[in-house]
Amino acid sequence: MKITFPHMGRLYIPLKTLFEELQIEVILPPFNNDKIKSIGCKYSPEYSCMPFKLILGNVLYSLERGADTVIMLGGSGPCRFGYFGHLLNMIAADLGYRFTFICLEPSTLPRDIYGFKKLAGCSYGAMARSLTLGWKKLEAIDALEQKYWSCLPYFRERNKYKDILQQAADRIVTCRRAPDIGRITREYSSTMDSLSYHSYRLPRVAMVGDIYTLNEPYSNQNIEMLLTDRSIETHRSIYTSSWVKNSLLPWEKKVYYGRAKAWAKGYLDNSIGGFALDTVYHAIQGAHAGFDGIIHIFPVTCMPEIVSCQILQKVSRQKKIPIMSLIIDEHMEKTGLETRIEAFAELLHNKKPGA
Repeated sequence: MKITFPHMGRLYIPLKTLFEELQIEVILPPFNNDKIKSIGCKYSPEYSCMPFKLILGNVLYSLERGADTVIMLGGSGPCRFGYFGHLLNMIAADLGYRFTFICLEPSTLPRDIYGFKKLAGCSYGAMARSLTLGWKKLEAIDALEQKYWSCLPYFRERNKYKDILQQAADRIVTCRRAPDIGRITREYSSTMDSLSYHSYRLPRVAMVGDIYTLNEPYSNQNIEMLLTDRSIETHRSIYTSSWVKNSLLPWEKKVYYGRAKAWAKGYLDNSIGGFALDTVYHAIQGAHAGFDGIIHIFPVTCMPEIVSCQILQKVSRQKKIPIMSLIIDEHMEKTGLETRIEAFAELLHNKKPGA
């Protein structure tokens, strides 16, 4: 078996560990770039969203290089993410590729995992150990990235700070024991804190929206760095680890969505698919937590986020917090995005004199 999966930020680290621990060869596509995007755009339906085009480009690139199995998450409910896997499978098959396609649906996850275990020919014990190690790495990488982006604006030697995160990631990649992962996380988190010591507070922005465009830097033109360069502290509302816990673990899901509906009451009373409810919840929560502004990021044609975009206008007026929505597609020019970011950053700094 030669398995592949699409990129989304640093998600490749735990996934690569998971499969290699099971003695499965991984065909890893390159990080998202213009070539991957062009492949996806060439074979995608015209009005499909940016995430689908990048995911398709990832998969086709790997199939061309010998992958015989594709695995990815699916979705359920009124969101087109639920069709990603099936449409991707049909397109690749129509192009002549022959492969095994595994789509892990939240509603059928136990059955899907059992099917993968049977296909991979591994034991339950090996599967459990691999999942545990992969999960620990996912939590560690997300925790370090969260720390990195909150500290980076206060650190002048940013290239050195970037090297620290990369060193931590490289060490986590090679870890084979969960206790070592925790130790590395604590070590580098402490280092980041010590190097970014500050006695002042810059404007803080909460970033909400679709999980892919929030967590995949190529899709959002590396917006967190654009904000950091303008002395803005950023906080991503959704990381992959938090989404897994809040969507795939029943006990966590009940608590999370109960809390989300309570916060969003009067703005959005029910889940309408995708991340619309999460977006409204995190925006309102951010306003109450004292953030200076909110940036809403989502791909063009994403219906749940289009609805939440309209709701956020009401949130902005009533909570008296500036909210900027950015609609992402393959035609977005970085210059135009930088102009909007520059104006938004200036607005936040003017509201927070002395930052």
